[in-house]
Amino acid sequence: MSVIVPNYNKEKTLRACLAAIYAQTRPAAEVIVVDDASTDRSRQIAAEFPCTLLAFPVNRGVSAARNAGAARAGGDLLFFVDSDIALAPDALAGAVAELRTHPGCGVVQGIYDLTPLFADGPVESYKTLFEHFWRRRDVGVTAITMFALTAVPRAVFELVGGFDERLRDAEDIEFGTRLPTSYEIRTSDRVLGRHDDVDRLGPYLSEHFRRARTYAGAVVAARWAPGPAPSTVESADRRAPHRIDLGSVVGLLGSALAVAGLALAAWSPWLLLVPLGGLAAFLGADRALLGFALRQRGAGFLLFATAMRFLTHLTEFAGLALGLGRALLRRPRSGRVAPLAPESTR
Repeated sequence: MSVIVPNYNKEKTLRACLAAIYAQTRPAAEVIVVDDASTDRSRQIAAEFPCTLLAFPVNRGVSAARNAGAARAGGDLLFFVDSDIALAPDALAGAVAELRTHPGCGVVQGIYDLTPLFADGPVESYKTLFEHFWRRRDVGVTAITMFALTAVPRAVFELVGGFDERLRDAEDIEFGTRLPTSYEIRTSDRVLGRHDDVDRLGPYLSEHFRRARTYAGAVVAARWAPGPAPSTVESADRRAPHRIDLGSVVGLLGSALAVAGLALAAWSPWLLLVPLGGLAAFLGADRALLGFALRQRGAGFLLFATAMRFLTHLTEFAGLALGLGRALLRRPRSGRVAPLAPESTR
């Protein structure tokens, strides 16, 4: 097994990430760190470990970093782990066992621990809780690929064609849209890692807006547009469209309606029922997550988590709307929507 670690300015977490890889109960045959033109001490930290270091002279994005690591790797099984994650000691063994148990599986992705790698405040606490909740909820066969801590056989990776290097967000989800339907995507709680997540509100919302905007243009509009779909997979069936998460859709629309509907109250008090209905839809759609937050962190944190989830929905709604609008305006005559241009920064 080859472990590939894309890295960009993660001196805070890289040492913990690599230490956890070298402490696995099932050792990796090789560890490849791909440094994407970091400006911090990342390369010096990587040099403390017996790993292979590939250093980009200019920043090219996580897709390019993962592809370069895969091209250098010699193993038949590739395990990708982000440099802000510390794997549990049996994570690699769990991934191998999952693939052996399910021979039709093409991708095995792990889940985040409920405890962050470094606890840096309430925003990170909420983000970690949310990521743990929805990943654990999706244990088993799922429809969407996420590559923060994920194993994929080399043959499958090469069949799909690697990551689209034009994308700096949603690139892992887009990867899954090119995976032939003959392969399962599985989420496993046998592959666990502690994640150091975003810990400030501004960057948190910016990340969600950017990812939703890119996802809308590069995945939703491009994959559902009429006409033949371009693919790097030759003579393979295209993967079926993603299963729609109805709860997320209702939460998004309910949050947007709750805010937009407030303007209607100027016409009639009865029209307050519109934003109240939107709020009720939001709370109903997210009741499982909010109940989990209450059980894990108490009533005070529940109020904070509710506000964070509401803001997240509004941010993602705006990003999706902008991304779809831009993609449709850029639709070529063939009807196929080209992916959005990459962002200038990671």
